[in-house]
Amino acid sequence: DNVRNQLIQFELLLTTATFVVAIFGVVAGVFGMNFETDVFSIQNAFQWVLIITGVVGAFIFCFFVWFFKYKRLMPL
Repeated sequence: DNVRNQLIQFELLLTTATFVVAIFGVVAGVFGMNFETDVFSIQNAFQWVLIITGVVGAFIFCFFVWFFKYKRLMPL
């Protein structure tokens, strides 16, 4: 039972990390589309979008880990 609970907790952590990484996939997909917008004309826009996405993704991941600890789903 203990090993199964640890595997479930690890799966929960991996699912959360996969969700955060999927956000980067959406951002890359938007920048990979062939349509005109003002964002593409700004220099270093892609770098800023990646930095902002990374910070938001880290915040979301930390929030989920905090929430799982708060609900006692993951004893970290």
